[in-house]
Amino acid sequence: MKKFFFLLLVLMIFLVAAPMSFAGHEELFAKAHEASWAIYVRGAGGMSASCSSSAIKSDADKTYLISAGHCFVGQDLSKTDFLVTRDHRTFYKAKVKQSGLKLKMGMKTTSSDLGDYDGDDWALVEASVGNMPIVPLGDSQILRIGEDLIIVGLPFGLDFLAVQGIVGSLDISISATVWNHYYGGNIYIAGGNSGSGIISVKQEAIIGIVCAGPGQQTSMLIFMPVSLLPADLLK
Repeated sequence: MKKFFFLLLVLMIFLVAAPMSFAGHEELFAKAHEASWAIYVRGAGGMSASCSSSAIKSDADKTYLISAGHCFVGQDLSKTDFLVTRDHRTFYKAKVKQSGLKLKMGMKTTSSDLGDYDGDDWALVEASVGNMPIVPLGDSQILRIGEDLIIVGLPFGLDFLAVQGIVGSLDISISATVWNHYYGGNIYIAGGNSGSGIISVKQEAIIGIVCAGPGQQTSMLIFMPVSLLPADLLK
């Protein structure tokens, strides 16, 4: 009889705790989705989605998005027609305000080879629309291995996809490219996710920017910690 009541108690505890144990992060995913933007390039051949981004500041007239710097290398930023959208239907004019990638001496401005650049892989994009939802920047220096992360981006340039994973490494060293010694995450991405803001579930803030991953689709990503952004970026 005692064994029966013990098993019954365990079952009751499991049924009460199960919803909490398997709860997702629906509210945080919703906030991330509202602040996520697709970056399009418009040319003679039409428009195409190139990268992802996240809004980190918005005033009455402008919204500022953080993305990956490599999304814009090899292009004449003063002439290229960039557009941003949250739903693939309504588009707003945008321009690159600042980038962490700097072309090395003697290299061609049209180069898309990251070996020709120094600096860090981030870009600040200004969109011609105000009063938009944002996700603030967090503190990447307090991240720990195994910490929960979420992102919302555009794998393969398709519709926004929300995924969840964890911090896998605080020092990825796989090549001599600009993202050497960035952070690593175990989380699904594909081509088009570049520039997605990586959100710490604990901080509910952006702690990194998706920069790379091996192959067209992968469960391993390399991300730039936001601690490498200039302190006066939004001033």
